[in-house]
Amino acid sequence: MGIEIFLAWGILLLVLSLIASGRFRIEIVALGGLLLLGLSGIAPPEVIFSGFGHPALATIIAVFLVSQGVIDSGLLQGLGQALAKRIHNNRGQITVISAVSAFLSAFMNNVGAVGLMLPTVVRMAKRTGSSPGSFGLPLAIASILGGTVTLIGSAPNIIIASYMVSATGISFKMFDYTPHGLAMLGTAFLIWMVCKYCGLDPASNGTKESSAISKQLKKRESPGLAGDLGYNVELTEEDSGLDKHVYFSPLSNRQKQVTFFILLAAVLLVSFGVIHPAIGFGLAALLLIISGILKPTSAYSNVDLRIIFFLGAMLGIGQILEYTGAFDALSTFMNSFTEGFSPFWLILLLILMSSALSNAINNSAAAVFMAPLAIGIANGSNLEVAAALMATAAGSNLTLLIPTHQASLMVMSKAPFSITSFLRFGLIISLFCILVAAVVVNLVWQ
Repeated sequence: MGIEIFLAWGILLLVLSLIASGRFRIEIVALGGLLLLGLSGIAPPEVIFSGFGHPALATIIAVFLVSQGVIDSGLLQGLGQALAKRIHNNRGQITVISAVSAFLSAFMNNVGAVGLMLPTVVRMAKRTGSSPGSFGLPLAIASILGGTVTLIGSAPNIIIASYMVSATGISFKMFDYTPHGLAMLGTAFLIWMVCKYCGLDPASNGTKESSAISKQLKKRESPGLAGDLGYNVELTEEDSGLDKHVYFSPLSNRQKQVTFFILLAAVLLVSFGVIHPAIGFGLAALLLIISGILKPTSAYSNVDLRIIFFLGAMLGIGQILEYTGAFDALSTFMNSFTEGFSPFWLILLLILMSSALSNAINNSAAAVFMAPLAIGIANGSNLEVAAALMATAAGSNLTLLIPTHQASLMVMSKAPFSITSFLRFGLIISLFCILVAAVVVNLVWQ
């Protein structure tokens, strides 16, 4: 291997180590690593800064804007009250709230979905005399896994789709992620129901541990840097009780209807591959702004530039590793190591590696790092490229071992559960999800 490859891997490992330490702002670390690679002269500027022109980054910005438009339109206003009025059983409320959060997370930023549901969750727990954590833990896990179901549900899915285009010229469509995403989500719900049926509450108050996490969350300058797409959501308590009715003005109704049809059109066009996700959701965001539903000031304030810098820098580092042949060298080593593995075992290995990296550093960084490696392993074996990338997407989204994902931190700030219960429950879910996802990806894409 040439000096360029050693240098590229050395700087990448330094970046990953600093990110994993949690002591530094990750966008500064990523940008520093990118510029250090630029100073080394191992790649031209058009390669070094190519991440900032990456289609995945444009899609993520569009999802930021559309998610904020959904919130500003009031499309989901009153949803929590309607659910609480119809379902009075504690177990039923937790199940439905988690299912709704998972559904919302599939079509908008999962942190935005948590922000919409969390005030209702807190009130429900108070009314039923339950621990907020008994609602909070399944809510956090459901919102994370809900993002695995569609292309726009999480940053790793968007990133993986862009690598599919570069490798094959064909993009994953909106619901291509649905088979393994629903399988993992269903597995989590099944495990939770079995635990509840057996009298085991997966969540506990965990007041001391959750209090520490809450303080940590409040100190963060950019909450979105904890994981997935960054999003700033202000949580507010509604004043109206269950016995009161909420009336919307005709303008509010019109805004909700316009938002729904714009979002539906974008989802359908992207789902059938008519237009690229960045264009489809970019147009949706533009229409929301033109219609006055999404104010420009609100739109700009909710595009976290620190997340954009982080992802742009990491995508650029990934491009440099490909340009220098660093990924090819690692792929060659991995192919020799996995020689003789069947496609199923390769898929399982990729999910395990992606999940471990996602929990150690960041799910977006894990996707950027693992996607080229997955393509290299597929090219050197009888594993399909689509199957390898889907396995990487599944693993990169399983940030369930420690509550560092922003959705988890956000829930813990209002509906605290213990880190121990999250680790115990998350570990069980992750192990079953890894196995289930490997089976589904192998059946669907291999």
